Amino acid sequence: MASAGVSNSALADRVRQVARHNGTALHCTHVDVKRWLDGAVPRPATAQYIATALSQRAGRRVSVEEIGMAGVPQIGAVLDAGLSYPADGLAAAGLIYDLTQHELADDTQALVSPASPAAWSETALTWLLSRPGRFREQAGNARVSMGDVAAIRATSDMFVKLDFQYGGGHARSALAQYFAHDVRPLLKGHYTESVGRALFSVAAEITQLLGWTAYDIGRHGLAQRYQIQALRLAQEAGDVLMCGRMLADMSHQANYLGNSSQAVQLARAAQEGAGKQASATTRAMFYAMEARGHASAGDELACSQALAQAERQFAQRDTASDPEWMAYFSAEELAGEAAHCFRDLRRPDLTQEFVTQAELCGPEYARTLAFIRLVHAAAWLHAGEPIRAAELATEAVSLADGLKSARYQRYVRDLWRDLTPYATVPDIRAFGELITNLD
Repeated sequence: MASAGVSNSALADRVRQVARHNGTALHCTHVDVKRWLDGAVPRPATAQYIATALSQRAGRRVSVEEIGMAGVPQIGAVLDAGLSYPADGLAAAGLIYDLTQHELADDTQALVSPASPAAWSETALTWLLSRPGRFREQAGNARVSMGDVAAIRATSDMFVKLDFQYGGGHARSALAQYFAHDVRPLLKGHYTESVGRALFSVAAEITQLLGWTAYDIGRHGLAQRYQIQALRLAQEAGDVLMCGRMLADMSHQANYLGNSSQAVQLARAAQEGAGKQASATTRAMFYAMEARGHASAGDELACSQALAQAERQFAQRDTASDPEWMAYFSAEELAGEAAHCFRDLRRPDLTQEFVTQAELCGPEYARTLAFIRLVHAAAWLHAGEPIRAAELATEAVSLADGLKSARYQRYVRDLWRDLTPYATVPDIRAFGELITNLD
């Protein structure tokens, strides 16, 4: 760019012209150029447009190799590899990096890729039957310390708070950039076994959040692939509890996508795999995920048994033994899981019983509160009180303004679908008008 004498804006304009000449309406600005300079890798066709644009301005041939965009892994190969369980943690980190690059480049194939139900079962079985190998110390150029690990954990905590408060769509690009440019280079650095295990564990936390936020905004194929690779990072770290958490996340997503039997299997794999190493709170969460799967399948007895196990485990909790990332799983959170179960089972009496406690969670959990209020509204509808349901739903939508979550939007759409038989009632019609432009 310097030798061609172009600014970010000028290059963006030239790239658009080249793309248009090749029959492509490419929307790029100086912001995209800044991302490319920061390391984001565009699609192969766009990389060629950039090289051509620079060639025209520089008066000589500029190749994709010269601009550092050669050998970009094709998205099809990356998506296929992302469903596999890598041989080691560094291979998983490389796959995560490739996924972030295609996501940051707004690669449509990556963004709309579907989840593969078969991959959940294969991943769980592979992990359960695996035998941890000896941790290999690394001797890369950058020396990594526990201070670096602490910095990543603090950054992870910040992103977690943003996710709870504003939804998975908020600051997501920054999270992907953070893994690509701050976390992955450290994984290739120089560290001892103790530092390395801690580093892989916290890298798994960041990747877990990449998967969770992708799931929250409806990028299900990417979410599943991040989850699988996060599981491999956690295994490299020897962090059995984080491995269990990843299986619980997979269970949550499988259930959301209508795969209730796999949701149950994944939750049970978390229970078996984590075993006695899991804290009581963590075990309670695993049983709650199992209960959600049973509820979706309409099995009230199995759901009630799993919830009873979750409550027994939670009653034995010792927060001092919990990993830091379990701090969110409070009595209110457990009540919320139970409320979801009984909503799905169409038991409004029990739903409302648990909703009362679930709604006591703090305002920092804005998305959770939005979900619970809509579950509460559904309970009133199931109890034959559609006007009360619409009133609560209207309040929930008003309080959740600015929440960037496809899951939240689905809760609203599902409730409205059930309310449409009463759409001529003024209060209910007003709710329908309120959500018309929900995005």
